[in-house]
Amino acid sequence: MRSHGVADFPDPDSGGQIQKITNAAQQLGVSDSRFNAASAACQALWPYQLPTQAQQRQQLSADLKLARCMRSHGVPSFPDPTVGPAGQAVFVISSQAGFNPYSAPIKAKAVTCERALGGGTVLPPVTVSP
Repeated sequence: MRSHGVADFPDPDSGGQIQKITNAAQQLGVSDSRFNAASAACQALWPYQLPTQAQQRQQLSADLKLARCMRSHGVPSFPDPTVGPAGQAVFVISSQAGFNPYSAPIKAKAVTCERALGGGTVLPPVTVSP
């Protein structure tokens, strides 16, 4: 970013995270067009890349298997995943579903299913809706 005209772009913190800046261009003393051009030029270097469509389909397929596994392990109302706004899989669980997704028994079943499916399958974010 600095080499593309955003001289005051911050260093990452000790954990490797770059601080989120609202109104970044203004706070960093550059025009929106300069900031956007630098961001576009550096996009491939950004460590937080969105998954490709193929990766999204693969993850959704794995999450569907996880949902079926959860149902087969005694959680009959466990939903299929949906696709969130950033293309990520999300399980939206109604508060009326009859189980607490954060409870120890449900988490234990999720771990059992993750292990059974292998290949790095992990429970994606869970959202509880009214």
